[in-house]
Amino acid sequence: MSKEEVGVKRFSKEESSSRIGRIPTPTGYPGLGDINSYLIFPEQAGGELILIDTGICSDEAWQALNDGLAELDLRVEDIDRILLTHGHTDHYGQAQRIHELSNCQLWAHENLWLTNERMRPPPERKELELYYYALWGVDRALADKAISRRAKIADRYHPMEPDHLLKDDEIVAIPGFDLKTIHTPGHCPDEVVYWQEDLKLFFSGDHLLPDITPVCLTQMPRNKGDVRPRALSEYQDSLAKVSPYPARVTYPSHGAPITDHLELIKSYGLSTDRRLLKISRILEAGGPMTPMAVGKELFPKAWESQIVPVMSEIIGHCDILEDNGHLVEQMNNGVIEYLYRSTPAPN
Repeated sequence: MSKEEVGVKRFSKEESSSRIGRIPTPTGYPGLGDINSYLIFPEQAGGELILIDTGICSDEAWQALNDGLAELDLRVEDIDRILLTHGHTDHYGQAQRIHELSNCQLWAHENLWLTNERMRPPPERKELELYYYALWGVDRALADKAISRRAKIADRYHPMEPDHLLKDDEIVAIPGFDLKTIHTPGHCPDEVVYWQEDLKLFFSGDHLLPDITPVCLTQMPRNKGDVRPRALSEYQDSLAKVSPYPARVTYPSHGAPITDHLELIKSYGLSTDRRLLKISRILEAGGPMTPMAVGKELFPKAWESQIVPVMSEIIGHCDILEDNGHLVEQMNNGVIEYLYRSTPAPN
């Protein structure tokens, strides 16, 4: 995997295609770094200029986008269409502002509304969220803190109504550069990867990342009693979905290009196996434990400040342990507890 410096760049034909450009912009989130927006240059002068993902809605990101476009002899006004990989704020945040200057279209997966609702939920959804936090053993003060933090993020989240909703396997027609839409839920419900058949390359969004394993954010059901989507299991299915593609290079939303997506997917599997084993041993030693109690054991330094990703990791991995008969989920005074049954064998 390449360790090249990730800056503004127009790629060469030898690397992939001179029709691809990259502009990183700051997210402002500690530990996350920049997000890569990608350009697809027109086949002929005067043709359509496409931007994949926009960056977060901030003055710093807006300046970085404008500076990057200028370095490539372009302006915001030149953008004709935005393709989203998914609707998180660092990918979607500047769409409306770009549209106001360029009158560009926005294309996104048909499940975008689910991510929008999670980021900016209606007032009645707060009580449902508190119900599920309590179900997982999270105390009220910490749950309130998580919801408040999400509200601050939502202040930087300005959804734009899509002009077109993409479906799985839909071809995005671009002269000389058609992209196939591959729906890859897991990280979030609307995540897609774009596949360019002739060049054998992916634009992978947050589905494949070179330096970190994507967090599969737990999706709370929309009503009490509804079946909860199993985000990590969905993610594993999505990894299997992209594995057969003979990708020469993958352009991720964070970090440098990936030259061996199969090796990366293998490393994700090893990471998951290690975490399953750790959680299993925690449950074996600790007896019946709530998701929150497991989170405190597994992430002693992060559980309080990063409750959403911590709970997502615990619940996702415990879903897999339960599906494979290694634990049993039971209720105790209105709170979920996990009961150890067996230790998974390493793959």
